[in-house]
Amino acid sequence: MNALGRLDWIGLVTWAVLWLGYALWADQGGGRARSLMVSIALRRRAWMREAYRRENRITDVGLIGSLMQSATFFSSTTLLILGGLFAVLGTIEKSAEVLQGLPFAARTTQELLEIKALALTLVFIYAFLRFTWSLRQFNLVGIVVGSYPTLETHRADDDRAIAQASDLNELAGSNFAQGLRAYYFAIPLLVWLINPWLLLGGAVVITATTYYMEFRSATVRALYRDASHDR
Repeated sequence: MNALGRLDWIGLVTWAVLWLGYALWADQGGGRARSLMVSIALRRRAWMREAYRRENRITDVGLIGSLMQSATFFSSTTLLILGGLFAVLGTIEKSAEVLQGLPFAARTTQELLEIKALALTLVFIYAFLRFTWSLRQFNLVGIVVGSYPTLETHRADDDRAIAQASDLNELAGSNFAQGLRAYYFAIPLLVWLINPWLLLGGAVVITATTYYMEFRSATVRALYRDASHDR
C-alpha cells in the first residue's frame, strides 16, 4: 500500500465513502420517501397480487423470464470483464507502458497499477454476486407464482403467498439495482488508471448522476404521477 500517494488515498476514501454512504441513504435512509426503487417496489407488490387473481398467468411467467434474462446478461458480461481484468493483472508491465502514453496520465508504478486493477476486480466480483443472487431470487419468484392456485380452487387472496412472492420480487430487483450501481461506481476506478484527480472528480460526478437518475429524473416523475394512490 506504500505505492499509493496522498491524492490516491484521498480519492479512494472519498469514492468508498460516497458509494457506501449513498447506498445506505438511498436504500434505508431518507431517500425511501420518493425514488425509482420505492415506486417500482409498489408496482412489484401490485403485480404479484394481480397475478394471484389472474386465471391465465402466462404473461406473468414471461415477465419473470425477461427479468431473469436481464440478470443473466449482466452476470455473463461481468464474467467477461473479470476475465479482462485478470488478463491485465497478468500483463501488468505492458499495461503500465500503455497507460503512460495516454494524455494527462500520471506517473505510475507496476505496484500501483496492480492495486488499481485489483480494486476494479473486487468491485466487479461484488457486482457478479449481486446479479447472480438476483437471478436466483427471480427464479424463486417464478416458483412461488407457479404455486399459486387456480381461480377455481381459491375463494380469497392468500396474503401469505402474495407476500412471499412480493418480498422475493422486491429483493431480486434490489440486488439487480445494486449490481448496476456497482457498474456506475466502477467508472471512477477505471479513470483512476489515468489520474487520481479523475478518481476524485469521477466519484463526485457518478454519485450526483446516480442520485439524479434514481430520485430526480423524468423517469421518477413519470412513475409518481399516479403512484400516490398506491401508497
